[in-house]
Amino acid sequence: MVNLKNNTPFTPESKKGKIFESQHKDNQIEGRIDLVDLENDYLKHKDNKGNLFPIEIYPKAIQEIIIEIHDKHLFPIDYLGAGILSAASASIGKSHKLEVKHGWEEKVNLFMVIVGQPGDAKTQALKFCFNPIQNRESQLYADYESQLAEYERTNSENSENKNKEKKPIFKRYLLSDFTPEALVLNHSNNKRGICIYVDELNGWLKNFNRYNSSGEAETYLSLWSGTQITTDRASGKSLRLEDPCVSVIGSTQISVLKDFGKDGGSTNGFMDRLLFVYPNDEKILRWNIQQVNKVLFNNYTTLINNLIDLGDTDHTISTVFTMETEAKEYLFRWQNNRPDKFFFDYERSVEIKLQQYVLRFALILQLIYSTVESESKNQVDISSIKGAIQLFDYFYNNAIQVRTEILKKNYFETLTELQKNILNELPKTFTTAEGLKIACKLIEGKARVSDRQFKTYLKDVKLFKRLAHGSYEKIV
Repeated sequence: MVNLKNNTPFTPESKKGKIFESQHKDNQIEGRIDLVDLENDYLKHKDNKGNLFPIEIYPKAIQEIIIEIHDKHLFPIDYLGAGILSAASASIGKSHKLEVKHGWEEKVNLFMVIVGQPGDAKTQALKFCFNPIQNRESQLYADYESQLAEYERTNSENSENKNKEKKPIFKRYLLSDFTPEALVLNHSNNKRGICIYVDELNGWLKNFNRYNSSGEAETYLSLWSGTQITTDRASGKSLRLEDPCVSVIGSTQISVLKDFGKDGGSTNGFMDRLLFVYPNDEKILRWNIQQVNKVLFNNYTTLINNLIDLGDTDHTISTVFTMETEAKEYLFRWQNNRPDKFFFDYERSVEIKLQQYVLRFALILQLIYSTVESESKNQVDISSIKGAIQLFDYFYNNAIQVRTEILKKNYFETLTELQKNILNELPKTFTTAEGLKIACKLIEGKARVSDRQFKTYLKDVKLFKRLAHGSYEKIV
């Protein structure tokens, strides 16, 4: 594995503590003010952000990277924290599993959706988080091209050896444009795992209207659970994945999720498996000339590369972790005390799936800590369990927020075209006389609405607020 750097200079560009110095060690230094903790505390309280991604679940070195990128590039903390979690998951693949009890093992694959608006740095943040994996794949492609050229040269020079040598394959980590058949084929070529990495998940999510009738939605449900799947190719050859590990990461807008929830996506159990990243402080990205400390980029790349290099090189054997006794007792006690009655059915579904995610989060966090601190460990400790539970709370709150947005009916959309037109033409504030002049204007010699109809319209408290006698304000 690549050695982790721990010699970052103590400069204005990197002033929060030594790179890859663990939180535990930091706290042992008496009288030292931990600047990572101070800045993290500031981020939580400024602007009353509310449900901020809990970056304190990570080692101090990773927190420093997130804070530095946030400060210099202004990417939202949520996008960076969740993006790193997803990138770590994709890097680990099925190299490691967590044994909960005999016969129950969990992999680390995550299905994550970043929700936001145009211009809020979703693309840029994900690009940073997945750049080390993309660079690794680019090197694999260069090797593949070289091997393929040699294979073709050998076959053309010696016809007797033609087809005796195995044709090189391109092993991929990330897929963006693919068919379900191509997904299975690429996963067969890289048994460690595949991550569906799509900048805009709109098409992928909308396709589930078609998938619901073709059975492909059930395929993704199986992929999330890690159960065997088989596909029949047009050539007649069948492909079978005995132990798949497929992750998903991408971004979308809330309007797309509303469409997705209309046709079974919110009831077939698939949406309950999605981890939503939904910042409360969406802002348009502003450019600045500040530079990020390059050592932090290098250290993040090193972390991801080391996670990729973990485990069996042939990707046929998974290293199985167990939980330390204290950690297991803490986790089971927490789970047994979770609510078992819910006002809405979707709350129960979200709860159950996120409890399963806690196991995946815990293993990811344990492997990140072990990699950063260069520890050889085969058990998940209580700190990783507690961090995973923090992630449960974060994603649970986001899931409920997204569900609320999806179920919320836009009252404006229920209006007739005439009602919408009149509402759009009215100024923000107006008198009854001004409103009547606009609403009752003549169209082809006939008033659009009568005085009585408009005055009845004004009584809709969802659209208008009465400021005083004969004076109104538009709410929508």
